[in-house]
Amino acid sequence: MTAAEGVTNQRLSPRDRIRVLGPMIDASAAGHEERTRLTAEVIQAIDDAGIFSLMVPRELGGEEAHPSDLIDAIAELSYWDGSAGWYAHAVMTGGAVAGAFLGKQAAAAIFPDSHFVHAAGQAAPTGRAERVADGYRISGRYAFGSGTPSAQWIVGGYVLHKSGKPVTGPHGQPVMLIGFAPRETVKFLGNWDVLGLRGTGSYDFEVIEQVLHEDFFLDPDAAVQRRGGALYRMGFMALPCISHGAFAIGAARRLLDEWRDFAKTKVRTPGIRASEMSTFQRDFALCTARLHAAEAYLHQTFTRLFDAAEADAVTDIMRIDGRLSASNAFDVAVAIAQTAYTSATTHALRKGNPIERCFRDINAGNAHFLTGEQSLIDAGKVLAAVKGAALAF
Repeated sequence: MTAAEGVTNQRLSPRDRIRVLGPMIDASAAGHEERTRLTAEVIQAIDDAGIFSLMVPRELGGEEAHPSDLIDAIAELSYWDGSAGWYAHAVMTGGAVAGAFLGKQAAAAIFPDSHFVHAAGQAAPTGRAERVADGYRISGRYAFGSGTPSAQWIVGGYVLHKSGKPVTGPHGQPVMLIGFAPRETVKFLGNWDVLGLRGTGSYDFEVIEQVLHEDFFLDPDAAVQRRGGALYRMGFMALPCISHGAFAIGAARRLLDEWRDFAKTKVRTPGIRASEMSTFQRDFALCTARLHAAEAYLHQTFTRLFDAAEADAVTDIMRIDGRLSASNAFDVAVAIAQTAYTSATTHALRKGNPIERCFRDINAGNAHFLTGEQSLIDAGKVLAAVKGAALAF
């Protein structure tokens, strides 16, 4: 039985479907340095396994999976290849947003005959939108379009304008829209030359000026849920927090395995293997414990949030915990990466070494605003009850 045939059995959990594909995905990762994107074969295999549709509402052909299944799936994919995990979670999140929050015309275009044709991009508000009849005139230029190589609909963030000036919301902030533009109206700049996550093909892109129907837009600060259940009632930022945190868990788990295997064979100056040294044993035990704790925190937080969403009892503190659990996962992963990289010395310097690649991927992922230092600072302000503190949910 081939890998592709093995994952067609939908009775397998999402994580187990990925495990069937794991060796193939792992073998393909060596080519990321030159190719800068996943192969068509890997993308197709992940799609055939139903992974890209895990966050899509059931009524549009997706699985609308439980948060724990999403964490397990993204972590498993990130274990085999950080770039594949990052790419997939970008597309998965695009499917969730499009499926749960966009209007009928958009749903029909992005999910024709219950088939998700992929949506991904960059939601940072570096574009411009202006109301025109029953739609919006948009244009903009963006960086870091993760998941766009296979996407037929490209996500962009747009600041709403009227009479040449930004429209402000009730608290004085500019009104932002997230819009989905057809691929043929987007110009890709092909400039993905980066330290880590090289296989994601996260190219800069430009959305050519055009008018799209209002069904292709949502206001993330006042998003109206049109489809699906509790998964989308957890809060607009919950799903990207799940996916980012799960990526960190999976990439760090792979790094621990690679570090352990290296230590079993590396002979140090005293004539003993690195794995036999008490300093390695101490560091490895502590890193393992921290990773298990971070994973448990992530699972516990989003299971609790999901249960509360089912009961319409979600609180702001629960949502802040969602942000914190994702940021904590990255904080732990970065610490593990630094410890393992230092322990492996010159072995980890060599290009293509799994430890080196995991180190780069984790640190590249940690540069994202969602889980970076400022996110922790903003959450800390809210938890410390600093006057005027707020955190986007």
